[in-house]
Amino acid sequence: MKKRWGFLAVVLLLTVYALSGGRRPYVEPGVARLDMSVYVNPEKDRQPVSDVVKLNGRGLPRKPNIVIILADDLGYGDLGAYGNTLLRTPNLDRLARGGARFTDFYASHSSCSPSRTGLLTGRYPLRSGINFPIQPSSDRLALKINRQLGRFTSALGAGDMVEAGQSAVLGLPDSEITLPEALKLAGYATGMVGKWHLGDFNSWPQYHPRRHGFDFFAGVPHSNDNFPYTYWKNDAVIDQNLGLAQGQLTAELTREAVGFIDANKDKPFLLYFAHKNVHTPLVPSPEFAGKSAAGPYGDSVEELDWSVGEVVRALAARGLLDNTLIVFSSDNGPWHLGNPGLLRGRKGQPMEGGQRVPTLAHWPGRIPAGSVIAAPAMNIDLYPTIFNLVGLDLPTDRLIDGRDIWALLTGAGTASPHDALFFVNANVIDGARAGRWKYYRWVNLYTWPFPLDKPNTAVGRAAHDHVYTDPKTGHTAHLLTHDPLLFDVTVDPNESYNVAERHPDDVQRVHAMIERWEQEFFANPRGWK
Repeated sequence: MKKRWGFLAVVLLLTVYALSGGRRPYVEPGVARLDMSVYVNPEKDRQPVSDVVKLNGRGLPRKPNIVIILADDLGYGDLGAYGNTLLRTPNLDRLARGGARFTDFYASHSSCSPSRTGLLTGRYPLRSGINFPIQPSSDRLALKINRQLGRFTSALGAGDMVEAGQSAVLGLPDSEITLPEALKLAGYATGMVGKWHLGDFNSWPQYHPRRHGFDFFAGVPHSNDNFPYTYWKNDAVIDQNLGLAQGQLTAELTREAVGFIDANKDKPFLLYFAHKNVHTPLVPSPEFAGKSAAGPYGDSVEELDWSVGEVVRALAARGLLDNTLIVFSSDNGPWHLGNPGLLRGRKGQPMEGGQRVPTLAHWPGRIPAGSVIAAPAMNIDLYPTIFNLVGLDLPTDRLIDGRDIWALLTGAGTASPHDALFFVNANVIDGARAGRWKYYRWVNLYTWPFPLDKPNTAVGRAAHDHVYTDPKTGHTAHLLTHDPLLFDVTVDPNESYNVAERHPDDVQRVHAMIERWEQEFFANPRGWK
């Protein structure tokens, strides 16, 4: 009887917590709550893209093909081109030698759904309400209760889901203008292969990729650890649940990608190939299982490399390679496994290892072979860059956070077009990259004994309160926390040495940038003009 009443009490507590939107009876630093009403906008949902995106006639004389290949949870240090000597990635290494390799390229978030939103919209994902990995509609009741429990216990410091724990919206709002929607105005065929993760269209068809600009789709609604793991081709379900029989999926998706190229080789096209590799569970094909020196993770990386090689070879065999911009990147840093290189942090963390990702760009005759780009850039920058290449003006009714980086790609310029890039954890900007500096107002350092030491949890506040004041000198020291934090990531990519006290002017300058952007965002979250 006691267990039953205890269980009912927990359920009641979580229900109240969920219905209240997770509002806690106290206010703390580092917590922001979104106005959910701004993500419902029927007028913008119905607005034709052509009303606000126009052809300008300034694009290249011959429209290039665009191929974006996105890995899932790939680490900065997982490729030979980034210093890995254990894994074999000859195709990606060849792509790097034949084009440009970014050293300081960031995903727009440290987790999958938000990062993909930034890539396809050119805007920080918080503008779309996608602030956490979108969960499938098929989640069991127990998982939903556990997620609410996670949000509740996170407030105590037992998990890193204080502001979110679930996305603010169920999927990509219709009011967002995606890259394929715009490119269709320029006469492009648009195809997507692989993982969508911007709304579970198994239950909500309004989130299907074909409702957001893609003419062709072959792939899955979400990550490969969510079940049923349904495989779709266009509007038809091919397999209701692949389950863990995922070994042939990479090869199947690669065939679909090559098939899309074949079907559209006589017109300009956009191919967005979003791999399942190397998200867990790791299920490499029999052709690659057990073949690497790094277990199933290494097998999956090497299979990913093979797939990239197949796409590049298909382009070359059809005479398309010289007029194709290929961009390879990852949605965020490595999760449980994988190599973040010398970077601190992993998936889910706004530190370098969570968001700085391996990124390559290749276009013979346009992007100098073997070039290295050290200027900070982000995946939101691909959107305006591609608009410029094909002769499209940016949408006139909204802010676009990305910047054109074509000068960086060609070597015509070396400076980042951004004064600052912002790093968001759920609804809060934890930090920013400005020039050589990476600054954090606060951030969970994931160190003993309090891994979650940001002052938005009970544990974090307790850590911040652990202060000693010397009666002799009057000096005060925080014994368990160190924010604000300032790192020169050009020489300290591991973010090991806080130099905030030595550079107070830079701390103040970047802090002011964060506060200014934050104020403007919460005054106009969607960025409408």
